[in-house]
Amino acid sequence: MAHEATLHLKLDRATAENLKRIAQSRKKSRGQLVREAIAACYQTEDMDLPKKQERALAAYRGGFISIGKLARVMGMHVLELRGWLHEHGVNQSNVYSDGEDLNA
Repeated sequence: MAHEATLHLKLDRATAENLKRIAQSRKKSRGQLVREAIAACYQTEDMDLPKKQERALAAYRGGFISIGKLARVMGMHVLELRGWLHEHGVNQSNVYSDGEDLNA
């Protein structure tokens, strides 16, 4: 991801520690978590989506609903939605553990 601007944030110690713990558990950087949170909260307005779809997209970005639930709210098939998410630059968080592909 090319950075166009840098933002420096000051957080209280408890928030910083919680963010660090979450980042480690999700195997992401703290910066990535903050970028995803900003995207989830503020960038959906640019897509001119109905409020229900905006909220569902924010919930998906935050990891609170599945792609299947998002597809139902958006009125799309999951495969169609995956293409739409890609076109709109929405990160598709597919979580697989090591060796899980052997069970497929």
